Amino acid sequence: MRLHRLLGIMMLIDSRGIMKAGNLARILETSERTVYRDIDILCEAGIPIMSIPGPNGGYSFMEDYKINSNVLESGDAVTLLLSSMGIRPEKNTEMAQQLNNALIKLENSVSKEHKEEIIKAKERFFIDLDPWWGRRIENQNIDTIKKAVLHLKKLKVHYKKYNGEISERIIRPYGAVVKNAEWYVAAFCEVKEEIRIFKCSRIENIEVLDESFSMAEDFHLEEFWGNSKQKFQEQASFKVEHSAYPVKIKSYEERNQILQGFHVCSSMKIEDKWVYDIDMISFQTACNVIFPLSDRVEVLEPVELREYIKKKANKILDLYKTR
Repeated sequence: MRLHRLLGIMMLIDSRGIMKAGNLARILETSERTVYRDIDILCEAGIPIMSIPGPNGGYSFMEDYKINSNVLESGDAVTLLLSSMGIRPEKNTEMAQQLNNALIKLENSVSKEHKEEIIKAKERFFIDLDPWWGRRIENQNIDTIKKAVLHLKKLKVHYKKYNGEISERIIRPYGAVVKNAEWYVAAFCEVKEEIRIFKCSRIENIEVLDESFSMAEDFHLEEFWGNSKQKFQEQASFKVEHSAYPVKIKSYEERNQILQGFHVCSSMKIEDKWVYDIDMISFQTACNVIFPLSDRVEVLEPVELREYIKKKANKILDLYKTR
């Protein structure tokens, strides 16, 4: 990780000239303190980096010193390909630093005009994969999984099931899939003797084994994922059907946007109002979804949900009564 970051600092200075520590830290997704420490390491290694004081100052190479930082290697090509597919690396990982370095090399390999366009685009477009509420769990095992997939190395993992039980598995990672910012690995499990989908965030511990493996010739990742996803959706639908929670609501709005994603069993327009029968899955889900809409929709059935809304509203009124 540090090696890739050191290379990133050198390539940025080589590409853009004078670079402030803050800008280096922002681009490389690290702290200024780390940048200062890395600069010291580079200087001790004999790299001729000088510090220029003043508001327009920063770090720069001594005059006439250049490095060959515009040659893309095979690893760079793979990283850029994954990025173009929408597979973004986790922050503070080796893969993230490799992507930064590959983009800098790409920046160095084009004309000055195109380089300026690339720099401008990187500064003016940003993708935030974190949810609005809470934090997305970062998975530090992704680098290990990616290497094992590319080099066909077996993995020993401790995998946490839905019920919290942890089991040890030896798996042969055939491929990785990213869906909704979550990583999954399709792998042959030597315990179950079949190809399964493992959610990477459930892998507690991971160890790369020296033993290699050969993939099944008839395995196709996209096809296998599609079939697995269909089975999962069918199983989930089956469970929902047996734990459905029907709710009847009345609204002035047609097909309220916030209710999208739930199964609308029926709808009927009565004068200027719409009446919907909706499967809300469970009482708790209905409470969480319907109450924020209680100034726009009226619950007709079931009685327990209607009473819940009324009691909740009365409690709020009591809090705001004039004393």
